[in-house]
Amino acid sequence: MDHGALLKTLLHELQEGVIVCDPDAKITLFNRAAADLFCRGQSLCRGTSLYDLCTRPPLEQALSLLRFQHDLNNQPETPPYIQFINASISQEHFYRCRVSLLPSVTAAEGSFVIIFEDITAWYIPDNPLYMKIEEFRSPMTNLRAAVENLTEYPEMSPVMRSAFENVLVQESLSLTEAFNSFASSCRVIMQTQNHLAAMNTEVLFGYVAQHLQANNISVAASPDQTIGAEVDIFGLLLVLDFLVNWILQDQKEFSLSCAAHIGKHFIYFDLLWPGPFIPTTVVEKILAEIPAYSIGGMTVGAILHSMDGDIWSPQQENSQSSLRLALPIAGKADKST
Repeated sequence: MDHGALLKTLLHELQEGVIVCDPDAKITLFNRAAADLFCRGQSLCRGTSLYDLCTRPPLEQALSLLRFQHDLNNQPETPPYIQFINASISQEHFYRCRVSLLPSVTAAEGSFVIIFEDITAWYIPDNPLYMKIEEFRSPMTNLRAAVENLTEYPEMSPVMRSAFENVLVQESLSLTEAFNSFASSCRVIMQTQNHLAAMNTEVLFGYVAQHLQANNISVAASPDQTIGAEVDIFGLLLVLDFLVNWILQDQKEFSLSCAAHIGKHFIYFDLLWPGPFIPTTVVEKILAEIPAYSIGGMTVGAILHSMDGDIWSPQQENSQSSLRLALPIAGKADKST
C-alpha cells in the first residue's frame, strides 16, 4: 500500500485546511482546503515558512506546550494536541487551530501537523453578544471580592457581619444566575467555536511555572491534587506577562511571586508582592488594556472572559499587594473537589 498516496487522498478530501511542517515550520505537505484558505488565488508552495501565513507567537507557544507535555508524559499512547486562535499576517482573517506533534518514528523529531478552520465571521472582538455579557462582569467581580474580604478579614460585629454577608452572597448568587442564563443563550450560538485546550493542572501549573521562572518569578504550585481545566494557554501567558510587567514597571527591586492552587470551583494564580491594596478602579483599567501580540487586539479582560476567567485584588495582610487570576474548573462533576 502506498501510504503517502493514501495520506494525500485523505487530506485532499478534508474540508478543513491541513498543513504538515518540519521542525523549522517549513511546509512539507498541505491539502486543497489549506491552499484555498490562505492563497486567495495564489499558489501555496512546499518549503515556504508557515510563519509567512499566520502569526508566529501563538503557534510557537502551542508547540512549546506540546513539547512540555510530551516530556512530562514520556511518550503518551494518544498524542496530545493544542487548540488555539491565530490570525493571518494581515490580521484580516482569524483561524481556530489544532496542532499536534508527529510521531518521531515516522517523521523528523519536532515535525508537526496543524489544522486550520476559518472563524473570521464570528471572531470579532467587539461582537455585540460579548459586549452585552461584559455588562455583568464588574458587579460580579465586586461582589465576589467583597465576599472574600469579609469572610477572610472580619472588621465588624458578628451580627452585622453575618447579615451583610448574607445580603452579599444572595445578590452574588442572583447576579451569577442571571449571567449564566444569558451566557448560555450566547453559547448556543457559539457552541462549535470553542478554542480552548483541555489539560490537567499538573501540566498547566508546571508549564506556567516554567514560563514565569524563566523570567525570575518564583512559583509555588499546589501538589496535593490535579484537576481539569480548559485554557487558552497563549492568552493566559499573555495576561500573566502583562500583569508581571505592570507590577514591575515602577519598582524593580522587590520580591514578586506566584502561587498556583485549586479552589472549590476555580483554579487560581495569585501574584504577590510588597505593597498596598489594589483598588477596583485600577483592576478595571488593567482589564481594559491590550497586551502585546494579542490576537485581534483583544483586551486583558476579553482574553480572560473568553475562558470564563477574571482577576481581582483580594485584601492581604502584612502590607502585601496581590492580584488573583481565576479560571473555572472544567465540568460540573469536577466542581465538588
